Amino acid sequence: MGIPLDIDPNKQPFELYDGIDYKKFWKGWQQYKLDQAEHAVVRELLPISGRRLIDIGCGYGRLADCYLERFQQVVMLDGSLDLLLQARENTAGKAIYVAGDLHHLPFRMASFDSIVMVRVFHHVTDSKACLSELHRILSGGGRLVITYRNKMYPMVVLKWLTHPTPDSPFSLEPSGIGTTLIYHHPAYMKQILLQTGFADLQYRGLGAIDRLADKMGSFGKYAPTGESLASLLGKILIAPWIFCRATAQGDTPQFDSSRLEDIFMCLVCGGELMSAAAGYTCLSCGREYPMIDGILDFRLK
Repeated sequence: MGIPLDIDPNKQPFELYDGIDYKKFWKGWQQYKLDQAEHAVVRELLPISGRRLIDIGCGYGRLADCYLERFQQVVMLDGSLDLLLQARENTAGKAIYVAGDLHHLPFRMASFDSIVMVRVFHHVTDSKACLSELHRILSGGGRLVITYRNKMYPMVVLKWLTHPTPDSPFSLEPSGIGTTLIYHHPAYMKQILLQTGFADLQYRGLGAIDRLADKMGSFGKYAPTGESLASLLGKILIAPWIFCRATAQGDTPQFDSSRLEDIFMCLVCGGELMSAAAGYTCLSCGREYPMIDGILDFRLK
């Protein structure tokens, strides 16, 4: 079963991947080649080393080998407990695993010096609010690596030209609002990244060349990944997937504490948390955040 296109109003946003075998998406030569290319691009765009990174929408830990050995501390966040359990197993427990909602992040200001958010932004309805929240948890000079679906991809434009809809690829507004597959215009993305406090934008483009793999049948393993053209496609911004590295502006120093509980805050009142064997408890309001099979559950239900 794949990700539903329409939003279920009876479900929380973080339940999108519940009951979905996301690993199946990455089977086949085309997806294998795209996976290789995405790993290469994420490794290139991330700093060589750092103190604390968070992977938002980490899934089963597909990209963990891009950053686990580079950072002193890694937090992996997803809405699905099933995927986080897989991530914990796949990474041998080398990270901190958090079940949560990117609209309600339980972290104090400037907790991280790097954020990875790959294949998540096209599910986000309020894109500007999301970027503002990412900027809040980044220290000054921190790096964000994010991807978005490009509404100016030539195949999307051609489809619209043959069957026009109100969602024009030439308009700056995101298209597909109200669904789980939202497309963004590169000019709009640049605009809101700058408005929310990011600068020094660098782009890579993927998702076009790897499509040859499926057309080559059993020879698909010899198809190119598209990695060599990622920089060019990023400059002309016509690839279906755009990777962007942005730097958080400001001089806010990273939250300085080696204790894990210090970077967390209560989602209800913003209070400090106290750790216990069963999870965390807010010292102000008493709200409890349980530990479930090694995963901290910060989902608001």
